[in-house]
Amino acid sequence: MKNLEKIIDKIEKSIDDKDKIREKALRHSREIIINCRKAIQLIHQEQTEKAKIHLKRASAKLVTLYDLTGDYPELFHAGYVENAAQEFVEAKCLLNIIQGKNLPDPDKLQTTYSSYLLGLCDVVGELRRKSLDSILDGAAEEANKYLKLMENIYDAIIKFDYPSSLVPIKRKQDQVRGIIEKTRGELAVASCERRIEYHTDEFRGIFDKLNDNKKKRKIKNNESELDIDRVW
Repeated sequence: MKNLEKIIDKIEKSIDDKDKIREKALRHSREIIINCRKAIQLIHQEQTEKAKIHLKRASAKLVTLYDLTGDYPELFHAGYVENAAQEFVEAKCLLNIIQGKNLPDPDKLQTTYSSYLLGLCDVVGELRRKSLDSILDGAAEEANKYLKLMENIYDAIIKFDYPSSLVPIKRKQDQVRGIIEKTRGELAVASCERRIEYHTDEFRGIFDKLNDNKKKRKIKNNESELDIDRVW
């Protein structure tokens, strides 16, 4: 038992070092998420150049985060690291979609494949927002375009039917399906409202035209009546 203290000191130092790395990793994760959320907000505001600045910062932070946690699997695969990577994937994919570009490759983004898939799922929620904004702007074709993109992503991610220990995507798949069904229903309602509004305006125009014709006939009839008193 003479070496007990030495063993305990060694273990304590290892855990202490790991805890310091965890604190740094948490800080970097928060900064990545903040920058990505700012970027997404700017993308919706059509300020893509400003969004790219935040994404560049997030990218650099993500590289540092992976370097920090690379030697510690329990930290590298921790939830806060995965969440930060997912936010980055979501923002990058959204930017490329809005700009009409191909999706970024996960190897170039230097994210794990699991983080990429989960981040891609989250893009559907942002595309729903774009679709609803298009409805409010009266751009039905644009709204349907975003719905189609949402469906394309769902068709891709639904292929992954693996245990959650390999790819924890099942819950995201269910969420994406629900978002698409809700958006499709709202687009259908908006389409019906537009048709009703169109036909209402059409009928109002016909009714106004009939009233105008009726008034004209009445005036014409009044002018053509014979005034007996005047004749005599």
